[in-house]
Amino acid sequence: KSRWTKAYTSAEDKLLCECWRDIGQDPKTGAEQKASTFWTRVHREFHERKKFPPYQMQSTRGWVSISKH
Repeated sequence: KSRWTKAYTSAEDKLLCECWRDIGQDPKTGAEQKASTFWTRVHREFHERKKFPPYQMQSTRGWVSISKH
């Protein structure tokens, strides 16, 4: 079984960018968080927001996939 997944859709790209921006600008954690902590938070936010409009999509992206995209 291939470990490669399909390309990101435009909706996934847009949502990922929004999550990256929001987590990166969070004043409670600041810019000095570890990379793994940052991307874990982006991953968690991505999978929470994908359930609601305007996205409502199915996605099984892992945090490593998200961080490398």
